Amino acid sequence: MCLLKVMVGPGADNGPNQPSTSRGIGLEVWVPAPDNWNARYLGVGEGGYAGIPSVQDTGELSALGISALRAGEDGFLTADSDDGHSVGGGADGSFAFRPNGKLNWPLLEDWAYRNLHMMVLTARDISRSFYGREPKFSYWSGGSTGGREGLMLAQRYPRDYNGIISAYPAINWPSFVPSIMWPQVVMQRDLGHPISPGKLDLVTRRAIAACDTLVAGKHDGFISDLASCHYDPTSDTKLLCPETAAHSDSCLTQKEAVAVNKIWYGPTIDGKPISPGSANGFEPSLRLGHLWYGYNRGAILFNSPLTYGVGPAGVTPFTIGAHWLAIAADDPALADKSLKNGSTLARDGWKQLDYTGDRSFVSVFIRSLQQFGSMNGTDSVDLREFHKAGGKIIHWHGLADNQIPVGGSVNYYERVSDAFGGFDNIKSWYRFFSGARIGAWPQWRLRSPSSCARRECE
Repeated sequence: MCLLKVMVGPGADNGPNQPSTSRGIGLEVWVPAPDNWNARYLGVGEGGYAGIPSVQDTGELSALGISALRAGEDGFLTADSDDGHSVGGGADGSFAFRPNGKLNWPLLEDWAYRNLHMMVLTARDISRSFYGREPKFSYWSGGSTGGREGLMLAQRYPRDYNGIISAYPAINWPSFVPSIMWPQVVMQRDLGHPISPGKLDLVTRRAIAACDTLVAGKHDGFISDLASCHYDPTSDTKLLCPETAAHSDSCLTQKEAVAVNKIWYGPTIDGKPISPGSANGFEPSLRLGHLWYGYNRGAILFNSPLTYGVGPAGVTPFTIGAHWLAIAADDPALADKSLKNGSTLARDGWKQLDYTGDRSFVSVFIRSLQQFGSMNGTDSVDLREFHKAGGKIIHWHGLADNQIPVGGSVNYYERVSDAFGGFDNIKSWYRFFSGARIGAWPQWRLRSPSSCARRECE
């Protein structure tokens, strides 16, 4: 097998006074020997903001390259990409800014979608040159940003791939990614500080205890029926304690409990609390004033080693969300201080965001939709060309995901179903897997595979 390091470029052209901050789109392509090739091509997706430096390094193999190597050992011609830049390894959004602090739009387009098409065109060129023919079938596999990229391919380049695996996809990016910072804004505005990891762990365990399901007569220890879980910490007398005991991890104050409810529900237009008894935030479509889905009861909210040190309500912000606020607002000062790029200066400006007014979370949220909805929203339900070309999708998402709320995936699948006239019209080419039953809100109940109809178990 051969490893080719390919540069498709040059990168974003910013003119003579603003040279490109990217050498181009870096690719790693694994090429099996002709006798070992299975006549198939596999594209592998990135994570976060991508930018793994080792993709462009001819003396090093990237982490994604190792996965591609394993697919190559199974006979696949395989490729992965750095999405057009080599900054930060996934969590750093500073690539989006030019050295003068202004947005680098061509490079953002490379990252959002252009690299995807360049990758498959390059793989086909290599296949024709080396094997004398193009792949018989082309597949895509990716999670998080890679999942978003898979659905972007189905929507924007419907004939590039025959089959797509989209895992926990970061679709609805202009809505979802600013919402990563909603828990931080809530805690800053309502409390003036983060809620301790001990308290967040406690309230999560209380929610699981209140809402977990019986399987074969035993509690399973997690929440499977999110639609029916209306646990409200503000009315849990065994959880609450007075303000004088605010430093204890064995209880939550009333203000902290209200903040947790807001985090679970997700961002709203005015920041006012919503009673979990009337709406718990996990519904097939957003209510009036509900901007996006929150992190579900049962998801780890604090910075945890189990979730790569990430937590939406952690002691420190999830940098992908903090950096996106700066990108969406075209204002580097909004990011946390981990963002660094030339003259770009981050000042934790997100801490000054209020619920309403000109300097508010919702104002940045709306700007994100306006500026980036058409570039990387990846939420179009028009999959007609992909379906017409014979393409197939496997889409899956875990219910306790604490980085990308599953509500966005459920919402997308429901809307695709509606666009095609119902689940029966898409089940032969688009399957969505999660713990939630689709199309029967809010009466969903967990059932064992032996006792449920086929669609209910998918």
